[in-house]
Amino acid sequence: MARTKEFDQEQALDAAMHLFWERGYEATSIQELVDSTGVQRQSLYDTFGSKHEIFLQSLMRYQALEHHHASDLIQSHPKGGLPLIRAIFESCASQAVCDARGCFVVNCAAELGTSDAAVAERVRIGRDGIEGLFTRCLVQAREARQIKSSSSVSALAQFLVNAIFGLRLMAKTRPTKTMIDNVVSVTLAALR
Repeated sequence: MARTKEFDQEQALDAAMHLFWERGYEATSIQELVDSTGVQRQSLYDTFGSKHEIFLQSLMRYQALEHHHASDLIQSHPKGGLPLIRAIFESCASQAVCDARGCFVVNCAAELGTSDAAVAERVRIGRDGIEGLFTRCLVQAREARQIKSSSSVSALAQFLVNAIFGLRLMAKTRPTKTMIDNVVSVTLAALR
């Protein structure tokens, strides 16, 4: 008779996510995952598969949490446009000052984006999602005459994705609030 799992899978996945986020994929051992999650090695393998699968599921968990956070920002700025873009950047800026881990997705791109096709695909999905959100915001901004009608929405959305990825990577350098505020200010000024 099979034993029932005696641990909360979501809690274990969150613990794994935070460990991978802090240390990266290569620097995290299975034993550290066992210690961090409190789940025995065999149960981890039985539940999540390989270390790589635990990592991918951790990355997807992080992306789901980020999507939820973005949904909250969208609900609080229903007209979208530049106010929503500003809110996204201000939220990212606040996190960059407070959390030196940076962004888990950006960290994954830097560590494994060119060597791991599955990670690269997850990063691409995240990048395309934020680019799509910025594109919708920029279309709304153009319709509200918040940006020039001649501006290339596609190019501006890609610029914003690059800026947000850079800002999230910059968090790992422990920037000052002034430095982050300056980056956000210049980024937003470029849209007008």
